[in-house]
Amino acid sequence: MKTILKLLLPIALCVTVLSPAHAESAGRAGAYLKMGIGARALGMGSAFTAVADDSTAAFWNPAGLATLDKPEASFMHANLTLDRKYNFFNYAHILRGKEGKKKGVVALSYIRFGVDGIPETRLATGNTSGPFVPADGLPATNPGGTYTAGKNVYIFSYFDDTETSTFGTYARRLNERWYGGVNVKSLRQDLFTNSANSWGFDLGFLYKATPKATFGLSIRDLGETLTWDTASGHSDRVPVTTTAGVGYKPRSNVTLAADINKVTDMTAKFRAGAEWWIKDFAALRLGSQAGDLTLGASFKVETWRFDYSYVDETLGEAHRISASKQF
Repeated sequence: MKTILKLLLPIALCVTVLSPAHAESAGRAGAYLKMGIGARALGMGSAFTAVADDSTAAFWNPAGLATLDKPEASFMHANLTLDRKYNFFNYAHILRGKEGKKKGVVALSYIRFGVDGIPETRLATGNTSGPFVPADGLPATNPGGTYTAGKNVYIFSYFDDTETSTFGTYARRLNERWYGGVNVKSLRQDLFTNSANSWGFDLGFLYKATPKATFGLSIRDLGETLTWDTASGHSDRVPVTTTAGVGYKPRSNVTLAADINKVTDMTAKFRAGAEWWIKDFAALRLGSQAGDLTLGASFKVETWRFDYSYVDETLGEAHRISASKQF
């Protein structure tokens, strides 16, 4: 326990130092990139920077991919409040030399976040009293495509508001204790008839101090500015996220983790989580994500692992399901 406290104390002190006095900003570009992926990590309060030992490490800390010994794929789907949908999948592949020695790990990942089927409404310009007359050219008034006489606001069409991120990862072992990784990313947002694009990258480092303790650092969303294809050429800068974390395994089946997460111009957040594998095929998780309770569970079937997480967020309860498979 004393060892754990020694590891967590510097984290807590850093939170105090890094936390600015002003309130948080809202409505940032690429906000979905701060939500996290994978029900396993989310069930641990998103304190995964120093754990990062499965293919979802491509998101949390790309350096963690270098610790994989087998190719692995991960998938996640979530129906969130306000009709938001959040999906992720990736595949990590081991690079080996002629003698079978591991040279590094590469991965390809894809995230899609958005709201589909948003109605585009317009004021009616034809006859709105009496029965529906096709010649008036009035579109439906109801989502099901039906017309209601007397209404003067009509559904003209439907559109999506989607944000996607596609990124490739390369990670390798730097020396006996250090691991490094980098993501090269392509971002895109589509809203009604316009779109915005950007390139960027992430950096990650992992340090195995002892067989039980690891430290991680990730710097995400570097150089990302979404430039819109509008006449004004408006652009939205995606804020950089820096996360430092520590992981500790007091027992082979128990993992404790803590992170400091700092988004540019926003208050630093403290995250903590625990994972307990009851048997080789079942696990429970508990965490705190900036004060929000998180819970999680997993079970394994041969080369498959299925994960579930619950997060009590500001916008409502969020349930996420993910799966991973080793090859």
